[in-house]
Amino acid sequence: MEVMIETCCGIDVHQKSIVCCILDGPLDTNKPKKIQKTFGTTTVALQNALAWLEENQVTHVFFESTGQYWVPLFNIFSDSELTLVLANPQHIKNVPGRKTDVKDAEWIAQLERCGLIAPSYIPSPKVMQLRLLTRRRRSYKQRQTQVKNEMHNLLQRANIKLTSYLSDIFSKTGQALLTLFINGQTIDVAAVSSCIHKQVKASPEELVETMNGKLSLEDQFLLDQSLEEYRLYQTLMTTLDKEIQAYIQKHFPEENKRLQTISGVSEACAAVILAEIGSSIEAFETDGHLASWAGLCPGSYESAGKKKSSHITQGNRYIKHALTLAGLTAGRSKDPAFSSFYHRISQRGSKMKAVIACAHKLLRIIYKLLATQQNYQQEKALGLRQQF
Repeated sequence: MEVMIETCCGIDVHQKSIVCCILDGPLDTNKPKKIQKTFGTTTVALQNALAWLEENQVTHVFFESTGQYWVPLFNIFSDSELTLVLANPQHIKNVPGRKTDVKDAEWIAQLERCGLIAPSYIPSPKVMQLRLLTRRRRSYKQRQTQVKNEMHNLLQRANIKLTSYLSDIFSKTGQALLTLFINGQTIDVAAVSSCIHKQVKASPEELVETMNGKLSLEDQFLLDQSLEEYRLYQTLMTTLDKEIQAYIQKHFPEENKRLQTISGVSEACAAVILAEIGSSIEAFETDGHLASWAGLCPGSYESAGKKKSSHITQGNRYIKHALTLAGLTAGRSKDPAFSSFYHRISQRGSKMKAVIACAHKLLRIIYKLLATQQNYQQEKALGLRQQF
């Protein structure tokens, strides 16, 4: 293979140490000089590693994205003139049976010296901070969903069928009725009537009948704990939403306003888009590259000259989730650019494929808006050819 870089370094990153392997030699040789050394991961140790690399006149440094361990290394090395490339671990797997820290570092260096490592997208510090906020919010949402499922299971075990008449037991009426169980109050028509909101269609008598279950003292305690945890996450998410919007208004006000002009893109979805992609799309050559990175384009599967259907590829699960929900909303909206497209695809028999197609189209429109700094226009979206 053709050698692309004369002096480079591959780094195998761990929690307590990093293993560096320098390959140095002219471009016309396949047997470069090899220098290896291990450093710690404290700030002083990483600064010593940087000084060692500069002493050996290294120009390119490659390392894999191992959890969060690569972030301190990148923060310290980014102050130098070195070319830093973050690699996807799935793209640089070594041959089975050759797994040691030293061999991993050497393997990374060999790949990079021949230009075989595709760089991963590393957002700017401003985008990275927003990404931490939005991902924390999704984490809270997932934990809250887990708590809600635990409460649903508890009520089903006790044969309490509130969900038969209440679409959401975590509404004001639902939480008031759950408080009756927690406090051990008598479940009668008078007590239930004081908890019912005006929009509830079920009568107090029907709710009393569904609430006639067998709830032990331990179940009441667990229900109290779960409801308190649910409210805690609700408070945390409300506070976090305010912090996210304040951060966006400070750093990305125009981009945020522009994204929300697109059908289906809500305030929360725009925050995720800015957190994962950023306000600039310079890291992605085309909208196809962005769709591939997001995991919203179909993969290719061909064998023996036969092309077979394949699912969408793995990508950034955060933006894929946000745009999938936005695609569903846009497809069912009154915007003809998405509604007609959604119905045309869904008529083929797969509504989920239509949702993914709308999400893919949304991503292409987002790419155009961020590249041209224009607002969304239905006329142009109607003329946008869908390559899905």
